[in-house]
Amino acid sequence: MMFRKCPRWSIVPALAALLLLVAATTQETHYLQPVEIDVKAIIAAPPAEGSPEQKAEIEKMLALQAQRTPEEAARCKAESEMNPWIFASVLGDSFNAKNLPLTARLLDEVFHDTDGVALGAKKLWNRPRPPAADARIQPCVHPEKSTSYPSGHAARGIVLSTVLVEIFPDKKDQLLALGRQIGTDRTLAGIHYPSDVAAGQTIGEAIVAKILANPQFKIDLEKARAECSAVMQAGVHKNP
Repeated sequence: MMFRKCPRWSIVPALAALLLLVAATTQETHYLQPVEIDVKAIIAAPPAEGSPEQKAEIEKMLALQAQRTPEEAARCKAESEMNPWIFASVLGDSFNAKNLPLTARLLDEVFHDTDGVALGAKKLWNRPRPPAADARIQPCVHPEKSTSYPSGHAARGIVLSTVLVEIFPDKKDQLLALGRQIGTDRTLAGIHYPSDVAAGQTIGEAIVAKILANPQFKIDLEKARAECSAVMQAGVHKNP
């Protein structure tokens, strides 16, 4: 059988079209697009390098560092590799991805939607991390390559805890407290300025307000509620 040799240039458009088709059919549903949040309208620019405000933040961080206990350092490290299942410390061992696949998908979508906004905001200001400004600041967690303002951990803490309150309203106070602690511990850990955390939490509040209003999110939330109710009431436990 004879095959006609196709010019290389004729294959490229076809390959590009195929890749676009694959991307369109495999793209996961998200509840929020980054363009829906105007971060410049929500938070101001961070304190300028060398400003009195930045110097005051550094002094506060040094004071926290001097008083940081080994237990607090361990907590900061545990929170550093953040994912939605960190809230199992409030909700119990049954709260894990293997037990709760529908809830896992919901929280994964929420997590990545939050990062989409937070990482875009970081690029707007490109603020160096505190240790780059003052070598006296010694983080107790692994350094990160991303920039400092706003704190992505702080934003995720607010968003995830607020979403989980929709599923576990009886744990509201504990969930929200942990969500905020995840942010403030980033300053205690020496990896974020206080203003980074405050900005991240403000963005988190704006993000979760949009997500909670999304029609598809509401549908998926009901499925997660039902799943969590069945699993958590049964006390099912599988090792994550």
